[in-house]
Amino acid sequence: MDVHEHEAATGCRFSWNVWPATRAEAQKIELPLGCMFTPLRDCTSLQLVEYEPVRCRVSGCILNPFCAIDFRSKQWTCPFSLQRNAFPNHYAMHISEQNLPAELLYPTIEYILPQPMPAANAPGVSAGESLPPPLFFLVVDTCVIEEELDQLRDSLMQALALMPSDAMVGIITYGAMAMLHELGGGSENVDVMKAHVFRGNKELTSTQVRHTNKYIYN
Repeated sequence: MDVHEHEAATGCRFSWNVWPATRAEAQKIELPLGCMFTPLRDCTSLQLVEYEPVRCRVSGCILNPFCAIDFRSKQWTCPFSLQRNAFPNHYAMHISEQNLPAELLYPTIEYILPQPMPAANAPGVSAGESLPPPLFFLVVDTCVIEEELDQLRDSLMQALALMPSDAMVGIITYGAMAMLHELGGGSENVDVMKAHVFRGNKELTSTQVRHTNKYIYN
């Protein structure tokens, strides 16, 4: 599938159209591998499956078409951690190059779970606990003309109105300085609880950012 056709079908845009297969390849990439996607995007060809997803035991990544599959050993390799994982028995018994589960065929699927999914391997969550609410960050470039900024405000309010009621939302604005805004309120009015300001000429480590924004990492 053409790169642009894939983006139109899935709403995903990758910085590279090939995923590094080894750690050595990943380290040689000059531009980090990244993906922009549209949350809650309307998808006309959405595939529904009524079972729980298969997760990497290290990263928590869900089995997907970008995973390398070893049909002989019945294992799959996580593209994030490069960890090899054994398929569950009910997968291993039937999987082959001619018989693939939906998550290896379609880039976008939706899981209909019989019960809330346990948070095993989810970062920062112990096994047996329920998954935390969804977390969204909206990244905004404020260096635009006033007319575009007004249109942007309207778009942001529409996006916030579409968020799940239990979602945690933050807005990152950047211009001469970068600002992280924590949003509060659960009604039609959205209030800014707190704003963290980062100077554009000062370099911060990930540890410093993590210390500043403890609410994200708790």
